[in-house]
Amino acid sequence: MKGIMKVQKPMHRRAVRLCAGALSALLLLCSTLTGCQGGEPGGETKTDQTGIPGDDSYTYRIDMGKYWSAINAGGSDYLTLVNKSVTVSASYAPSTLVTLDPSYTLYGKEIQMESNAALAAEAMLLELWSYGWTDILITSGYRSYQYQSTLFNTYLAREQEAHPAWSTARCEQEVLTYSARPGTSEHHTGLCMDLIVNDSNPVLDESFAKHPAYAWLQENAYRFGFILRYPDGKESVTGYQYEPWHYRFVGIEAATAIHAGGLTLEEYLSRSGG
Repeated sequence: MKGIMKVQKPMHRRAVRLCAGALSALLLLCSTLTGCQGGEPGGETKTDQTGIPGDDSYTYRIDMGKYWSAINAGGSDYLTLVNKSVTVSASYAPSTLVTLDPSYTLYGKEIQMESNAALAAEAMLLELWSYGWTDILITSGYRSYQYQSTLFNTYLAREQEAHPAWSTARCEQEVLTYSARPGTSEHHTGLCMDLIVNDSNPVLDESFAKHPAYAWLQENAYRFGFILRYPDGKESVTGYQYEPWHYRFVGIEAATAIHAGGLTLEEYLSRSGG
């Protein structure tokens, strides 16, 4: 370049300007391409893929690289139906249970989930946190048959204490609107989780629906392979009251269809022949 710039003839100076302009354009193009490959300023990589064919309406804020295979997990194992009429045995347990990082759980307690469901849950929680909703945590995941039995009996005793005039059968009927008998709990699959707001008095109730994160979950949980398992107005189908905090992993393909159709898992399986 130094040799070229020393040429004094006018026509050569014009040629030099043209060459310099072309070189500048080439350098700009190379810089743009490098920036696209290297990510955004600060070393953060923004994932443009949605993971949902034909849908480019949402851009994940977190790097989804390590989560794609998990949220795309599918097959009959992830569509296992457990409800009041479809049960699992006391000896059943997911084959690949993993323990969640305690930073994702309420009070750092030990919570387990099936391995792909756990990764998908981590991704969804981190995405929630990226919007500033860092007060959302996981409070429940896998429960064994024995644990569910203890939990159900605790609720039963509570109802009996609160309603001493009720019969045991009446108290059981009340408990069954919000809890499951052992063997009929979806938590036994390791594929679901309960989310909670970590405030001064964290409780699982319908107030969760008032948190701004809930509106986002309604629109986007399926992008992580999760569905709202017990929607409002579907009590006659699911057998349980509305639970805005309870999310079930089914994989992104089934979750997308369930979300688009406004279905429950029962309705989806019925229509698909599952």
